[in-house]
Amino acid sequence: MLRNVKSIAGGFLIPMALILAVQTAAPHFVSIHETEFAPPALHQIPYQIGKWQAHGDESLDRNVTEYLRPDEYVLRNYVDSSSGATVNLFLAYFKSLQNAWGPHSPSICLPGAGWLVQSFTEQSLDVPPPTKSLPVNKFLLEQSGEKILVLYWYQNNRRIWADESQGKFRLLKDLAQYHRSDISLVRLIMPMRQADPTVEYNRCVDFAKSIFPVLVERFASSN
Repeated sequence: MLRNVKSIAGGFLIPMALILAVQTAAPHFVSIHETEFAPPALHQIPYQIGKWQAHGDESLDRNVTEYLRPDEYVLRNYVDSSSGATVNLFLAYFKSLQNAWGPHSPSICLPGAGWLVQSFTEQSLDVPPPTKSLPVNKFLLEQSGEKILVLYWYQNNRRIWADESQGKFRLLKDLAQYHRSDISLVRLIMPMRQADPTVEYNRCVDFAKSIFPVLVERFASSN
């Protein structure tokens, strides 16, 4: 039996503190005065999203929040009662990257916590207009006989992207053009209960497509 999703999520969030020392961060940005704007009020994201239901919010360990210092975050388990599938949502929002904090890539944190990468691809999910395409990073990982599927991407009120190598360049452009560098990491984890990974992947994609319009609405409120 797989461990619950909360323990899986916590298992790799703690090593972020160690990774912080080696990750390139935003202090290298040129200091630019940023526009004041309202945060996206992420906790207004509903507990019922399509057929997926959450029953409350989880909290990150104190040492994790002290190192990450997100301006807002949401950590919830959403369950599809018809299939019993569970998706862990971690959404971390940072109002500015002109400091020493910011999102930490799951591509670093997961292996740092002992998860072995079985496969990794960047994919594009079909979503309703006007966006039409949602780029995501897809990981399949294993640890001590347990397997998890991870989808994650980055999002603000101006764009959505998965390519991490281009992320900071885009935010530098935003600093110059919009005088803001806010960013969020959206990360989904689903325990793999089926022998065929396609089954769990399709379920995780269903949740991603269901929550994406909600996220677009929330980030639009931070104009």
